[in-house]
Amino acid sequence: MEMKKWWLAAVAAIIATSGCAKEETEQKQSLQRANLLRTHTSGTAKHAELNQGPAERAVAYLRQRDDVRDVVAVNSGDRLLVAYQIPHMKRWSRKQIEKDIDHKLRDMFPGYDVVSSSDLKIFWKTKELKANMDNPRWDERKFNQEIRRIEKLSKEQT
Repeated sequence: MEMKKWWLAAVAAIIATSGCAKEETEQKQSLQRANLLRTHTSGTAKHAELNQGPAERAVAYLRQRDDVRDVVAVNSGDRLLVAYQIPHMKRWSRKQIEKDIDHKLRDMFPGYDVVSSSDLKIFWKTKELKANMDNPRWDERKFNQEIRRIEKLSKEQT
């Protein structure tokens, strides 16, 4: 009887450990893949690729800053949409941080119409747009329309 209890406890411990271990690796994988972009589109521009190089450079620059917690960026044509979050303790200097980031991004990307925002709703919408980039139903025209809609939303709130 003692052997059955020991065996049951060992099996339960193995199951619990393997379940928790898998969850941790899934979380790591989801965090690692959070910034990947798929750039294939279809529709009016058949199988055109949206070059996300400027958006990736903007993300790389903002990730280096200690006054930015999270950042997401997309670009299409001559538009660059950057949304970021400011850490809670740095909210006191929010206006100065926004001004500095906007000025730096405009200097880094002179040929682009840069829209940057620290508004949480804009961040969510931009992240959603980035997630929809690999949607086969989205073509470049629809992608541009969504960028314009988010730009309009950011100008309304400022």
